Amino acid sequence: MNRFISNYVFNRKWVLLYVGIIFALSLIPLLYIARFSHPSADDFSYGNHTVHVWRETGSVTRLLSAAAEGTRGVYRSWQGSFAAVFAMTLHPAVFSESLYMFGPMLMILGFVAATMFLLKIILMDCLGMDKYVCGIITVVFTFISVQFIFCPVEGFYWYNSALYYTGFHSLSLLLFSFILLSIRSENKRAIIIYTIAVPFIAFLVGGSNFVTALTSTSIMALITMYCIIVKRGKWLAPSLGLIMICIALVISVTAPGNAARQVHFTSMDPLLAVIRSFEYAFHFISLVIRAPVWLGFIALIPIIYGSLRNCAFRFRYPVWVVIVMYGIYASTFTPNLYSWSSFGPARVVNINLFAFLFFLLFSIIYICGSIACYADRKVQLAGGGRNKKTRRTSVIENPIITAVLVFAFFAVCVHALLKDADSMTSVSAAGSLITGEARTFHGEYLARLEILRDPNIRDAELLEFSVTPRVLFHNLDITHDPTVWPNTSLASFYNKDSVILIPRTP
Repeated sequence: MNRFISNYVFNRKWVLLYVGIIFALSLIPLLYIARFSHPSADDFSYGNHTVHVWRETGSVTRLLSAAAEGTRGVYRSWQGSFAAVFAMTLHPAVFSESLYMFGPMLMILGFVAATMFLLKIILMDCLGMDKYVCGIITVVFTFISVQFIFCPVEGFYWYNSALYYTGFHSLSLLLFSFILLSIRSENKRAIIIYTIAVPFIAFLVGGSNFVTALTSTSIMALITMYCIIVKRGKWLAPSLGLIMICIALVISVTAPGNAARQVHFTSMDPLLAVIRSFEYAFHFISLVIRAPVWLGFIALIPIIYGSLRNCAFRFRYPVWVVIVMYGIYASTFTPNLYSWSSFGPARVVNINLFAFLFFLLFSIIYICGSIACYADRKVQLAGGGRNKKTRRTSVIENPIITAVLVFAFFAVCVHALLKDADSMTSVSAAGSLITGEARTFHGEYLARLEILRDPNIRDAELLEFSVTPRVLFHNLDITHDPTVWPNTSLASFYNKDSVILIPRTP
């Protein structure tokens, strides 16, 4: 019986299978509910020009020209994030309302794929972990990132926000994956491909939101310095990437529209914003990070430690490395402290959360690796024997302990969702589907759409929603005032003279 349990219940291969199935099942409601998602707010304002060109001409060339023209206009009048703005002018609803659901699907699957790809390269290729250990860490980490995202509608389902932050965050993870592959690869053809791809992707990331662009620039500078000073080679791809992301960031920062936009917000002194970033990063941990997140990472410690006992990497400077990683994590707060004097909107908090999760994971890995190297040195000094301290550390490598902790993490997740059904993204989505809330929201939006598409109605009166699913409804809905920008943007998108929200009577 004990042998059966060890081989088939607590074996790392089976643990990976269990957590993998749970993770795959958790994605089903997230992807299914996407079919009930619809555009709102900035989707209409950024797509206003391109949608009319597409409807009138159906020409891809004219459409791309209109997107470029719209990007130039925004660059001069509102913000400099040229790569993101260009993509936002081409959201799926510009082509057809029915295509909008593919935006959230792309954001979710792209985020999952980019996260797993980067972690696979770091854990397996760079640190030499076996595929089962790598799989467990990667699945649990990605599960936490998706399920405990601060604001799912702005992170995945509202295209404008999701693309601008989550989408370009995922692209930055792909960028770092290619950089690491270029450093490790010995295949000349592969190196050429990576050397071409890295600068191109870096330029796009530099033209995205300032949080992702600034943080990515910092990380790329560190990677480039490491390649030049420590490795003394394989520096071409990261160097070109660093140059291109800096060029894009300068183009973005110097946009005339940034100054025009800043008039509407209270800014902070740049130096003070950098200093306060470290403080805000610390407060963020206690304000946003939930108990299941902590337990999830605690559950990973045994398997991380055990897998690093024979790692070739030496983990020599744990204190300095953790400090540097904390600085990178803290830098995600700097742009919004400078421009908003606060954390910023929920979509930015999502990115802060993603950065913290990577900081926490890599800190645990580095500290565990450092302790493992110290334990190995103690064994070597003892002549290869296993002293009492070494036997104690080996306990946390036990696969049974690992499995129990991982399952305990999922048990705490269940407890959390029983207390608050909206505390986990998949459960919130599943609840909206089961109760019919998502379908009701979808039906009420289609009723609005029927009015908006009617050419005989010039002044559209739209009923307020009777339900507001957490993962679908964005609070920047139209109002009773036809002159506010959400109303005017929607009216222009559908060629109406005005749009107004009217209350739903019982």
